[in-house]
Amino acid sequence: MYLRSRRVAPALAVSIATAALVWVLALVYSDAGTIDARAVSLTVMVAVAAFAATLGGADDALDHTASINWPVRRAGHLVVTAAVIVAPLLLTTVTDTRFAPLAVVVRNTVGLLGLTALGAALVGAALSWVAPLSWTLVSLLPFIEPSTKPAMQVAGWLIQPAGTTAATVCATVLAVTGLAAYTLRGCPRRPAAETTPDH
Repeated sequence: MYLRSRRVAPALAVSIATAALVWVLALVYSDAGTIDARAVSLTVMVAVAAFAATLGGADDALDHTASINWPVRRAGHLVVTAAVIVAPLLLTTVTDTRFAPLAVVVRNTVGLLGLTALGAALVGAALSWVAPLSWTLVSLLPFIEPSTKPAMQVAGWLIQPAGTTAATVCATVLAVTGLAAYTLRGCPRRPAAETTPDH
């Protein structure tokens, strides 16, 4: 019931299909063997955006009722979502074309998911995908490259190599802040007009 009300099945389908599509394209059109950070970032962003809708339910009153331990459920929802997004990307490591390195996949997933969770806590699940989409598009700009400058590492943290301190710190801050905000607050209550069925 919980999974159905949160529209988890469509989000899971989009996440897996996106990973499969990018992997097949890389397998067919690239000889590199490793899918680059830009493609990893785009793949993770689409998956995170798909799961953004699952962060809020249709009934705001139920999502804030005291009879359910919502903070634990929200935290578990984010942790499981991160694992579900990473899993198909991790499976490609047994093939000749892979999403790698794993540290970048995990960093980008938790960072973008944390940013999405923070957006959900501030503006609601319906708009929570805007921030991760915007930051990903900035990171994909041609002039954003791996850099030794901290400011550039933060602006383009999604495409920085594994072990880049500023990028890792940025992703960690986003992940922790988003997890805390969403776990403790959940999505804001919507006006009654938005949640009342049409007659």
